[in-house]
Amino acid sequence: MSEKKRKLKFTREILDTCKERIKNGESKRFVAKTIGVNEATLRKRLRLDTVPVTLGRFNHTFTPEQEAQLKEHICAFEKRHYGITKKKLMKFVFDFAEKNEISHRFNGKTGKAGKKFVYSFLKRNKLSFRQPEKISQYRASCFNRIQVDKFFENLKQLYEMYAYPPHRIFNMDESGISTVPNKLPKVVAPRGKKTVEKIAAADRGESMTVVCVCNPMGFPVPPALIMPRVRYHEQLYADAPIGAAEFHNAKGYMTSHIFLEWLEHFQSHVKATPNDKSSFTARQPCYPPNFSSCELF
Repeated sequence: MSEKKRKLKFTREILDTCKERIKNGESKRFVAKTIGVNEATLRKRLRLDTVPVTLGRFNHTFTPEQEAQLKEHICAFEKRHYGITKKKLMKFVFDFAEKNEISHRFNGKTGKAGKKFVYSFLKRNKLSFRQPEKISQYRASCFNRIQVDKFFENLKQLYEMYAYPPHRIFNMDESGISTVPNKLPKVVAPRGKKTVEKIAAADRGESMTVVCVCNPMGFPVPPALIMPRVRYHEQLYADAPIGAAEFHNAKGYMTSHIFLEWLEHFQSHVKATPNDKSSFTARQPCYPPNFSSCELF
């Protein structure tokens, strides 16, 4: 059985080329035969001076420009060694369509694009799923003098470009702490004894995350507390610092969703504007990539 012939996508460039060849004396039948379209189709396009928007009743979800923008975001994450998995890509594509108010046929209940769309998108844009190798942050950043000098050179150019005053430069760091003390106080024991032991309670603490931000002027943004709880309870945040952001999830870790809410918390206190920009540097960002966080500010 012969292979099914694919339809030619009749573009404006092809139509202009046909017009030029016919103007130079070539027949419409010969031009149609050489480019691989029906003569009647060519005559119709020349008469209407239009090109088809779609091939049949199925429409593309994204334009080529939008798919190129999607690819740019995906490749940017991969270059930073935070590649997107299949599940995250399905969510990422759905968020992209919702953010740009693009009509789509994705599953609204799961909030994800379909597998068929993902694989066809990868094929069109010459992408594929690859098995990554584990690599430490310091090895990934090639921590050496050249890279350090390059970092500070880029930082200097950024500060010279936007002229950030000291009170608009922030440093953000997140740290995990235990809900119960895990370091015992010192006790009195005879000198020379190799091992000193002390009976401790059997309680096992759980890890929670604290996100702190401060600028060189000593102005701190109220911290964010991420508790390892599925349901919210106000007693968990009793005696918390004034203005602290309260978050919770099953593991008490920073996630892409919480990071987006934290950015809104940060913006509510910093109040950055196009004419009064702020910068913040995050130490070791391990939260998953999120399209909304890319486009928030």
